[in-house]
Amino acid sequence: MTAPLNPEDIRALKSLIGWWEQSGVEALPPLPVPKSAQPAPPPSVEARATGAQARQAGFGAAPTQDGRAMAQAAQSLDELKQALDAFDGCPLKATATQTVFARGNPQADVMVVGEAPGREEDREGAPFIGQAGHLLDRMLAAIGLDETTAYITNVVFWRPPGNRKPTDAEIETCLPFAQRHIALARPKLVVLAGGIAAQSLLHSRNGIMALRGRWHDYTLGDGTVIPALPMYHPAFLLRRPQEKAKSWQDLLSLKAKLAAL
Repeated sequence: MTAPLNPEDIRALKSLIGWWEQSGVEALPPLPVPKSAQPAPPPSVEARATGAQARQAGFGAAPTQDGRAMAQAAQSLDELKQALDAFDGCPLKATATQTVFARGNPQADVMVVGEAPGREEDREGAPFIGQAGHLLDRMLAAIGLDETTAYITNVVFWRPPGNRKPTDAEIETCLPFAQRHIALARPKLVVLAGGIAAQSLLHSRNGIMALRGRWHDYTLGDGTVIPALPMYHPAFLLRRPQEKAKSWQDLLSLKAKLAAL
């Protein structure tokens, strides 16, 4: 039987794991817990009563934030950004460097919604600025769009550790803010880049292979319908460049839709 690690070994291992996560390594096994870190015994009846009295008096942990209410209360994009900065209901925020909100022109006719920030986005605080972002810029430029004529954001506003995919719970937590983001920007067309954006905003279980290439209706809370076009995420195209022909067809469809506005 392997001897348990002492606290000094565990601290060193945690430091190494942190470096691995920054390098993109994922799915690391949990650390062993030293015997000295056994859970504390449950509090006594007296301690529980004291804690309840403190909570009634207004001390202790703050109540869970209502992300949907915070998002709906925002009456402008600046207020929505402030709400995100104040929101602590998503665990990704604790491991991210900063909130990644948007770039481009908020008054643009086209709004691109991706999945989640990566390492470069987390460092710089803007979406789609890494390798996949450069490809997105080239794709938009091919049909005459740039940062002055497009508005770019994500469904999830904080980088998942190791650039992993966000969990369903993390997506659900961020979704009210993403929906409010679209409602406040009120673009004429929405591009949903990747399966996470398409499935969560269209409330569909179909994968991006089935959703892409067809226009869908995205409905705002007031009943306004915005045409939405799911497309492959640029990061997917970097891994599978043979799919770029389909994305070019989607871009041409977007260009034609814009011309008809």
